[in-house]
Amino acid sequence: MDHHVLTALPGGQRLPLMAPAAPDPGQVAGAVAGYLALREFRKGLYKCLTARPDALFELTDAILCADHAVTSLVQLSLVPEFRRGHGALYAALADGRIDEEALAALLTGTLPQLVDGEEGRAWVSGHDTIDYGLLEQALAGVPARHAAQVREAGARWTRLRFAIDATPYPRPDAECSPERGHVHHDACRCDGTRKTIPGWEYQFLAAVGHLRTAWAALVDVERTTAATRTRQTIGQVTSLLRRLHAAGHGGRGAPLVVMDAGYSAAALTAALAGQPVHLLIRLASGSVFYADPVTWPGKHGRPGKHGTPVTCHNDPGQPNPEPDESLMLPGTPRYGTVRVDAWHQVHPLIHGDRGYFAGWDGELPVLRGALLRVTVEHLPDGRKPHKTMWLWHAGPSPLSLDGLWRAYLARFDEEHNAVLSVMRRGGRTAWPWR
Repeated sequence: MDHHVLTALPGGQRLPLMAPAAPDPGQVAGAVAGYLALREFRKGLYKCLTARPDALFELTDAILCADHAVTSLVQLSLVPEFRRGHGALYAALADGRIDEEALAALLTGTLPQLVDGEEGRAWVSGHDTIDYGLLEQALAGVPARHAAQVREAGARWTRLRFAIDATPYPRPDAECSPERGHVHHDACRCDGTRKTIPGWEYQFLAAVGHLRTAWAALVDVERTTAATRTRQTIGQVTSLLRRLHAAGHGGRGAPLVVMDAGYSAAALTAALAGQPVHLLIRLASGSVFYADPVTWPGKHGRPGKHGTPVTCHNDPGQPNPEPDESLMLPGTPRYGTVRVDAWHQVHPLIHGDRGYFAGWDGELPVLRGALLRVTVEHLPDGRKPHKTMWLWHAGPSPLSLDGLWRAYLARFDEEHNAVLSVMRRGGRTAWPWR
């Protein structure tokens, strides 16, 4: 077997020739499929660039492949992936054009189903224990409306989840920049009391997975202002639903969109009523919601519009009606004992002379949903929470309390993703997308 040995050491010592192990066919197939999917995505991205496409495409590669924090355009022109001079870079940014709708449709159709990754999909498959065939048999004789609600509630593990959040882009020295306003920012250069600074605000819409990570799949961005934020958020969610439908993401349950405090729960619920979407919005302390009024045969006088109030107190010991549903989770790894209380079919008090409902045509709607109170034993760093978290849920059907409070935690993935992007850009707070 001389032809199977290799003389490699002094003294003529012969070492066996080790043949490389055969590659795993499954891994090869997965790598090939991933490469082909990436190639198709890059082809679609190139089609979205309608002017100066080559320079813009190479600029995108340079941003992704740079081995250092991106702090200036000149540095990007030196990255090997950008094969043109720095003049072409500036010309691409000045004269290049992007088909924004086509780009958003490409991102929405490609990224949400990939956000979990292999580990996340394995985790979901281990927790999704529903026998969907048996479920369909059980629903065969159920009225269609109720059957649809059961299917919707059972789509927890297949439902796409999205988070909406705004981030400031400070421009205190750019006095000629158009449409600057005061945005909230900790690095305030005013009087040290107001946490605002001249700049822009960008609102990101991102898909988030079932496992807590520092990554999120951004699918849309808008420059917003305080005066237009509500209507722009409604537009973003409406466009998201349209793009998901066009991409063929039906059959997974209505998507869940999560937002922090600062968004009008009443306005978003009214504008998106009847749409196939679940809204989960954090509420400000002190918000008040009402049950339906109690009535009985023979009652005289004007019919009431509001019943027993439920107040979003910071102190969970403050009086409130008994919740309709409660969930207790003892000994969770990060939060200790978690308790979720829910009041179903409550509605906010809305006024027709202010905000989104000013000039409302016709009678003001009664916006019913679920009010959730989440209390935890401690925060992940061991501190006691200084606030009680209140959430508002509205959608085509009720969802499980466990799924809702955990879905809200996934919103922080978008914030972590923004922090990593800031580090990638050398400390800048936001990238001026538009």
